[in-house]
Amino acid sequence: MHTRPFMGEDLVIYRTRSGKLRASRPYCPHLGAHLGAGGKVDGEQLVCPFHKFSFDTEGKCVQTPFGPPPKASLTFVKLTEAYGIVWAWHHHNDDTPTWELPELGLTDGHPPLFKGTDMAGHPQEVCENSFDYGHIQPLHGVEFLGELAPPREDGQLYHVEIKINRKLPLLGTRQHNASATVIGLGGISVVVNLPEFGVYSVNWVLATPIAPWRIRLYLAVSAHVTWGRNSPALVRTPVSNAAARAVSAGILKALEQDIRRDFPMWHHKRYVEHPKLSRADGLIGTFRKWAGQFYAPPTGKDPSPRTGSSLPHGDLERSR
Repeated sequence: MHTRPFMGEDLVIYRTRSGKLRASRPYCPHLGAHLGAGGKVDGEQLVCPFHKFSFDTEGKCVQTPFGPPPKASLTFVKLTEAYGIVWAWHHHNDDTPTWELPELGLTDGHPPLFKGTDMAGHPQEVCENSFDYGHIQPLHGVEFLGELAPPREDGQLYHVEIKINRKLPLLGTRQHNASATVIGLGGISVVVNLPEFGVYSVNWVLATPIAPWRIRLYLAVSAHVTWGRNSPALVRTPVSNAAARAVSAGILKALEQDIRRDFPMWHHKRYVEHPKLSRADGLIGTFRKWAGQFYAPPTGKDPSPRTGSSLPHGDLERSR
């Protein structure tokens, strides 16, 4: 069992013996005990730590130590497992999911290695970085060489492919391509393919809203290597798996060092609703228009979600 902050409240996340994954709101409907503070999974049931009431995989209370169970149920949050990551659905009206995570055609690899950091900020600011070409050179010291193809909106996805010059450890300055896909406002996958070194890496930047103006930012990497293709079959897979995890660990460290340059920006900046953009600023305006689909529409009583000195206040509909 794991307890994770999400949208201003904890989620208690667990997997049953048969492998069913569930995320429950944290408080037992009996007398309010926090299920993550001593609760346990017993086979297919979640057992409350306070009075040992048991709940099945549909959330229904099915057993108590005192006789017939009451009509009580847990409140589950919809989860999806994709790309080696667990995703949670959120909707401002508690509606069921209106779209699914697509097949991205990523090369299969080991489960991602990851690190998380809590900070002030907003998921939209993190996603917007992929379209802010103007900050790449001055903040990250990377030369932006242009787009490989026109950026493409695809419903709840936004794709962009760019070409850059980057200094790589032990390899010097190398030109390579990066293909980024923004998934809702919950995360970005960046695929970097370096065939000359036998490395294909899927890098994730995942911003989970945990409270008003607070995010938990996960960085994750899953690399695939082609080393050892001529090794005997008996050792080929173990060697490749070990090499892939070692490469992933190195890329994760480098990714963290790179992205940490953005941390103070996200932590301290304010949202400028009408920015004075230059030609070098990329697709920020186009991206913001696309991102508007993930917010609740403003009501007559409420101000526009994009007014004031902060990011939109509407609820995000898909978050890591």
